[in-house]
Amino acid sequence: MRMEDVNARKAYIQNVRKSFDSPGREYEFKREPDTKGEAAEGFSFFKIRLVAAALLFAAYIYCDRTNTVVYHVSTKEVTEKIEADFDYEKARNEIVEVFHAIQPK
Repeated sequence: MRMEDVNARKAYIQNVRKSFDSPGREYEFKREPDTKGEAAEGFSFFKIRLVAAALLFAAYIYCDRTNTVVYHVSTKEVTEKIEADFDYEKARNEIVEVFHAIQPK
């Protein structure tokens, strides 16, 4: 490649870069900011869910330490239900029965 070609290409690249530096220029394609499921004003549903989960966990710890019973359910019963094995086959059969019951015939 000749030096004239190199200099011409270098000048062309610098001109293209300068064209992007002009702040008043309107571009054809404008992308909206990607908020990934969050509102643009800064409202974050994830933050609300995180605070709710923390409050529920704190309430569970408080009830466990003070042996408080809420709606006739103790923390021991809650722990047992969480630890219990879930019968997925039974749940699937119930869902299939409900699905077939609501199907128009």
